[in-house]
Amino acid sequence: MDSTKGFIYPAVLFVSALVLLIVNFTAAQYISRCMFEKETKEFYTGENLLQNGALLSIRHVLEQRKGQKDSQQFPYGQVSYYIHDTSIKEKKEINLKALTESGTERTAQIVFDQKQKKLLSWTE
Repeated sequence: MDSTKGFIYPAVLFVSALVLLIVNFTAAQYISRCMFEKETKEFYTGENLLQNGALLSIRHVLEQRKGQKDSQQFPYGQVSYYIHDTSIKEKKEINLKALTESGTERTAQIVFDQKQKKLLSWTE
């Protein structure tokens, strides 16, 4: 029994360190994947809100309704828009702001041509 010369203690330390490294790597990978899924969901929710806002504001312009500001509440967030006149009579500049339920905010600016009924630019 005296000829082991301390083999068990270093072996246990080595195996424990190896197990801790594996657990640490797996936990970091899991957290990273969860954060990616959350951010992806927020991105697509914000994108959907901006697209809905663009459709609502263009409908507002085409129907020539009164007022230049409006907002719409959806189950997953809120979108608001503000319509500006430009130097060219047929073109309207629209500022969109989307706010998701979790508080992520995204903005976009679009230019719409009333005569051609065409979206000319989209800037986020």
